Amino acid sequence: MCNMITRRLSNRKLLVDVLAIMFGIATWIGINGIYVQLPLLINAAPEKWNLPVHMVMLVQIANLGPILYTIYAKYSSWTRDTYIIYGLLGCATLAIYSMAISYKYTSYIFGAEHSTALLALMFLTAVVGCTSSVLFTPYMRNYREIYLVSYLVGEGLSGFIPSAVTLIQGVGGNPGCDNLTKPGDTTITLVPFHPEPRFSTETFFLFLGTLLLMGFISFIGLNKLPVARGERVKPPGCMETLPTDINAPQSYKTNAGWAMTRQMYLYLLTMIGIIGFLGHSALPSIQPYSCMPYGNVAYHLTLTLGAIATPLAMCLGFIQKTPKSVNFLSLLTGFIILLSGVVLYLSLQSPTPPFQGTWYGILFVVCLWILLNGLIGFVKMGITTIFRPDPGRGLYYAGVATQVGSLAGAIITFILLKQPGLFNEYSVCDALMGKY
Repeated sequence: MCNMITRRLSNRKLLVDVLAIMFGIATWIGINGIYVQLPLLINAAPEKWNLPVHMVMLVQIANLGPILYTIYAKYSSWTRDTYIIYGLLGCATLAIYSMAISYKYTSYIFGAEHSTALLALMFLTAVVGCTSSVLFTPYMRNYREIYLVSYLVGEGLSGFIPSAVTLIQGVGGNPGCDNLTKPGDTTITLVPFHPEPRFSTETFFLFLGTLLLMGFISFIGLNKLPVARGERVKPPGCMETLPTDINAPQSYKTNAGWAMTRQMYLYLLTMIGIIGFLGHSALPSIQPYSCMPYGNVAYHLTLTLGAIATPLAMCLGFIQKTPKSVNFLSLLTGFIILLSGVVLYLSLQSPTPPFQGTWYGILFVVCLWILLNGLIGFVKMGITTIFRPDPGRGLYYAGVATQVGSLAGAIITFILLKQPGLFNEYSVCDALMGKY
């Protein structure tokens, strides 16, 4: 095993690996960073437990980014992907730095209070993540295949790093209740209080902004440094071609030695669409309802450890030369659907799910989310790696299928969460007063 890893590492430039990883980190780190802060943000946000579904909906609206890019790439006679990526990374960096000082600002829209600053700035960072599926990932086709895995690991680390930092930050423990009953008043009034974390959300957002800035600088290095240009598929002196060639031949039948049946091609796109439906939209939207009844610490651990499981699963690409078989990926996808059904059941049982108030209930829900995130990350990596040798539009359509699945999941979940009595929040104070 060690000899195999050493042999594979000797065939690559580690500096280019680092640049590709940092570039990959910049894709979703804004959204992932905000996401793992939810146990702290939910406590103060006017949307409460519905804040995640508002975030998911805005992420889907951010799909306007890849749509506009696709139209521009199809009809523009001058397309330079490098400059577009510069603009996106620069915008996301400024948005996260601004969020550090303004995320608490709210305003009333249609008579309801909303976290306007947080959601608006989050939208700008979401454009980067959504566009990465159809722009950043295909862009890595300009480099040798081994660096695509580095980029994907970086994309996974965009969830791992914020999660690791959030584990250090903590949530201060589970919420408690203060008795605000006035003397002579027979009505007991309990209000929740939330312990303080080790450092503030403002500091955390400044950290995220710095990582985005490093990703921006790393992308400059990928384009400008001679060692990186030497690792391109085309000679360094050639101008880059458009990675997402709208006029490329059909991916499942090409003249470049790569072929796939139409049925298999569509099947893989459907599979990655299901992964987008569950992993990007449906599951994150209902996660508070499946975890918060077990305590704020349980929710914190499912977010952080679950996000860490994704890049760990993707790291298997470093020691696995070829992707797993389609049958194996299909089996894993079926298992993901089964586990997602368990998550849905727990969410529907809120505020009193099974094993509530027990250590094994907390262990079960945390392990459930870790396993789910790890499997989703591995299947996504496997399908993307299968499409990587395609000289046509495989990676582009894989990105489109992911976003279509995500959009469908967001719409369906948003409608379900608006149904009265279907998903119910848990309150420790209500539990103490015997309302459940």
